[in-house]
Amino acid sequence: MRKLIWFGAATTMLLAGAVASTTSSHSAIASIRAAQIDTYAMMVNEKNLPSQESLNLRMWPDNGSAVTDVVSGSEVR
Repeated sequence: MRKLIWFGAATTMLLAGAVASTTSSHSAIASIRAAQIDTYAMMVNEKNLPSQESLNLRMWPDNGSAVTDVVSGSEVR
């Protein structure tokens, strides 16, 4: 009897989901597609942006051109 109740509940939820998905309005999806961002125009029109190298040096200042040898501790170029 308990299995029959769970089966009935699962069937009811499945049918409710199917009905909700078929009767839902798709106007929200159309409005999202209309408001897309043009990333290429943003990249072309932006000025004075830092280069990748300057960002790397700001984020990881230890990772410059001078590399330290782990074994001897001397600087290798």
